[in-house]
Amino acid sequence: GTPTFMEALAANGTANIQTSVTGVTGSKRRFIDDRRDQPFDKRLRFSVRQTESAYRYRDIVVRKQDGFTHILLSTKSSENNSLNPEVMKEVQSALNTAAADDSKLVLFSAVGSIFCCGLDFIYFIRRLTDDRKKESTKMAEAIRNFVNTFIQFKKPIIVAVNGPAIGLGASILPLCDVVWANEKAWFQTPYTTFGQSPDGCSSLTFPRIMGLAS
Repeated sequence: GTPTFMEALAANGTANIQTSVTGVTGSKRRFIDDRRDQPFDKRLRFSVRQTESAYRYRDIVVRKQDGFTHILLSTKSSENNSLNPEVMKEVQSALNTAAADDSKLVLFSAVGSIFCCGLDFIYFIRRLTDDRKKESTKMAEAIRNFVNTFIQFKKPIIVAVNGPAIGLGASILPLCDVVWANEKAWFQTPYTTFGQSPDGCSSLTFPRIMGLAS
C-alpha cells in the first residue's frame, strides 16, 4: 500500500515534505489578512467530491484506499476548512469508522490551499443567544469530544499539512503520530488575539515538543 499512500500525499502537495512543525513561525503574519488571501481551488473541491462519500458527508471527503483511510477537510458549512460542531462530528464519525474497520492508519489532510483555520468563530457567535452559559457549555463539549477522539484513536494518524494551520487546526497536530508539511504550510495559535485559552491540549503538548522557552 506504500505507493498508493505516497500518491495520496503527493495529491495534497506534500510530495516534498518536512517533518518538523516547530521550525515554522507565523508571528509576523497578519491572521485576518492571511485568512482572506487563501482561496480554495473550487475545481479541486468538485473533483475530489466525485466519490461515494459525498453522499454521506457534507464537510469532509473519506476515501477508503489500500490499507488506509484518507480523510480530507472540504467544508461547505464553514469557510477555509474551519471547525464547527457539524464539521467536528463528521471527522469524529470518520475516525470512529476507521477505528473499527481494517484500516492500518488514517491520512488526514484538506482540499484547497488551507489546511484548517481552527474554530469557526462566526458560527459560535451567532449561537450565543440570551442563554450564553448553555451555548458556551455546548461549544466546550463539542470541542472536548473532538479532541478526545484524536487522543483515544489507537491507530496511527498521519497528517499532511498543505497550507495554514491555525488555532485548533494547529493544536490537534501533536495529538497525531506524524505531521508532514509542505513549503506552503505555516502555523499560528492566535489565542491571545481572540481572548481565548489554548485548546487541543496545546498548553501541554507544545512545550513538550518545542521546549518551555519557545
